[in-house]
Amino acid sequence: MSSRRGDYELAYGELAHAFQEHGDTPAFWDICDAVEARLIDSYPEDDSAIIEMIAAWLVHMGVQPEASLHGKV
Repeated sequence: MSSRRGDYELAYGELAHAFQEHGDTPAFWDICDAVEARLIDSYPEDDSAIIEMIAAWLVHMGVQPEASLHGKV
């Protein structure tokens, strides 16, 4: 379980850094998609939870309001 937690923490850091570097641009969303895909590949049994977790992270980071993320993540 600690490996999973570490993977999630790394993913959050990657997204936070990408948002700082790129802002709300296609490059950021490409990185977001890649991070999401990597986590789902690693933990396919948690695919729905991973999608929801990333959406919550994006709201927490102030990327966009929650309602505007539907269909992007």
